[in-house]
Amino acid sequence: MSTDKRVLGLISVILGASLWGIGGTATDWLFRNTPVNVDWYVTARLLISGIILVSVFLLLFKKKSTTVWDRYLVTRFVIYSIFGMALVQYSFTATIGYGNAAIATVLQCTGPIYIILYYVFRKYIQFTYKEALVILFMIVGVILIATNGNLSQLIVSPLALFWGILSGMALAYYTVHAAYLLVRMHPLELVGGSMLVGGILLNFKTPIWSLDFHYDWSALEIGVLIFSILIGTTLAFLLYIGSLKYITSQEAGILGLLEPVMAVLTTVIVLGDVLEVFQVVGITLILGITISNTISSKKEAKA
Repeated sequence: MSTDKRVLGLISVILGASLWGIGGTATDWLFRNTPVNVDWYVTARLLISGIILVSVFLLLFKKKSTTVWDRYLVTRFVIYSIFGMALVQYSFTATIGYGNAAIATVLQCTGPIYIILYYVFRKYIQFTYKEALVILFMIVGVILIATNGNLSQLIVSPLALFWGILSGMALAYYTVHAAYLLVRMHPLELVGGSMLVGGILLNFKTPIWSLDFHYDWSALEIGVLIFSILIGTTLAFLLYIGSLKYITSQEAGILGLLEPVMAVLTTVIVLGDVLEVFQVVGITLILGITISNTISSKKEAKA
C-alpha cells in the first residue's frame, strides 16, 4: 500500500473521530437550546444518516457486493439493528440529554468491560490479572466520574449514569455482533442498513414530523442541527469506515479515541461545563485503560 493512501486513511479516521466528538457536543447544545428532544433526535439521526449511507452503498458498492440475504442473515441483521445500532444510538443520546456529551462519550468507552466478560463467559479467552485490572480501573473511573470521589453523593444524574452504562453495554454488543455480520456484508451496507431499520422502527414511536415546527428557529440552531446529523454522524461514519481500507482496525480503534477527547474539550470550552478534579481523574483513567487495552490487543494480534 502506498504511503499516500495510508496518510489518507489516518486523516480520515482522525477527522471522523473528531467529528463524532464535536457532533456529540452539538447534540448537547441542541437539547439545551431548542425543542429537540432525545426521542425525536435519535429517530431523525438514524433515518437521515441511514438513507444517505445506504444510497452511497447502492451507488458505489452494490455491484461489488456478494451479500446473500438468507433467513439467518436477515434475522441477525434485524436483531443487530434493534439491539446494536438503535440501542447504542438511543442510550448514548439519552446520556447526553440527562448529562452532557463528555460524560456520555466517556461512559460509552466502558464497552471493553462487557466485551471481556462476554469472551470469558464464552471461554474465548482466559480471565487473567490483565482483564481483572482493566475491569477494576474502568469501574473506579466510572465511580470517580459519578461521585467526584465522595461516595456519599452522586454529582451525575442517576439517569445519565444508567443510560451511560447501558450505552457501554450496547456498544459491546454492537461491536461483537458486527464482527459476525461483516464477514458477509459490506461495512456501509451494515451500518447504513441498520441505521435505516432502527430509524424506521423508532419512527413509529416518535415520528420525524412530530418536531415543533412552530418554534422560531434561528439560522444558528438550524445550522447546528444539520451539522450534528449530516457532519457529526453521517460524514463521521463515512470517514471512519473509509479509513479501514487503508489502515488496520486496531489503528482506527486507537485514533478513534479522539472522539471522547474532542467531546470533553468541546463540552468544557463551548458549553462551559465544569468537570471536577476527580471526574477528570476518572475520565483520564478510563481513556488511559482503553488506549492501553487497544495497543495491547494490537500487539497480540501481530504476535
